[in-house]
Amino acid sequence: MKNFTLREANSLLPQIKLLVDEIKEKRKDLYIFLEKYEDELENRQDLLEMMYYKTQIEDLHKEINELIEIIESFGVMVKGIDPFLVDFPSEYQGRKILLCWKEGEEKIEYWHGLYDGFAGRRHVSEMKDKKNNVEI
Repeated sequence: MKNFTLREANSLLPQIKLLVDEIKEKRKDLYIFLEKYEDELENRQDLLEMMYYKTQIEDLHKEINELIEIIESFGVMVKGIDPFLVDFPSEYQGRKILLCWKEGEEKIEYWHGLYDGFAGRRHVSEMKDKKNNVEI
């Protein structure tokens, strides 16, 4: 598995954001069809309509998963889709960490340990190369 520097991760982010924008559109449609499907399921009025919604949901789910696979092919990990979360494997002071990006953030500004998760995010400004006083 590739380890990303902060610079490498941020340079890959525009490509990931384009794919995430596409996923966001599909996610919005997915929620609409899920709501319609659940309404039909409750009312049990139109079986054909219900089948149509179910097919749309399955197709959107498949399309979203394909886009996620493309994102993960860059060597990153998708950790959530609402909001969209991406972790970039990295290393800091000899230990494995994850540079963390959340949908809506302009650039990667946070990181966390492998097992700390989103709640353990820390700002990248805390990551300094003590010898050269440079951000990693």
